[in-house]
Amino acid sequence: MQTTVVNLVQLRAIRPEDGPWLWSVHRITMRSYVIETWGAWDDAGEREFLERSYTVESMRIIQQDGRDVGLCEVQRRPGERYLARFGVIPSRQHAGVGTAVLRLIQAEAQQARQSLCLQVLKVNPARRLYERTGFKLSGETATHWLMRWWPEL
Repeated sequence: MQTTVVNLVQLRAIRPEDGPWLWSVHRITMRSYVIETWGAWDDAGEREFLERSYTVESMRIIQQDGRDVGLCEVQRRPGERYLARFGVIPSRQHAGVGTAVLRLIQAEAQQARQSLCLQVLKVNPARRLYERTGFKLSGETATHWLMRWWPEL
């Protein structure tokens, strides 16, 4: 996979040694929302879920100025792409990193002429970021907002 640059933000392929870092980003960005939604966080269960739910091909590390600052997983599905995981470390949130990454993956989806969908916990304020970048509400579950972005044809 090639490295792509948008406003000094890059997405790089993961390496075997990235496992602990991926876990720490997942934990720091999702723990409070999981607790707020389901009442508890189970480190062992969450770690096992993370490790079995992504693939090396779909997970990428977000870098800014050469530093790892987040993770992004886009799964390719028939006729669409699914943003399965997305997190930016707190010290780099609200600084345009998330917007730059979403624009990058939207450009990839646009080129493939595929929509991009995601689900976000209802308690997660990231929904506003997704709305600002053109995602529309497409449904909901008891715990999640379902959102979709469509390419221009």
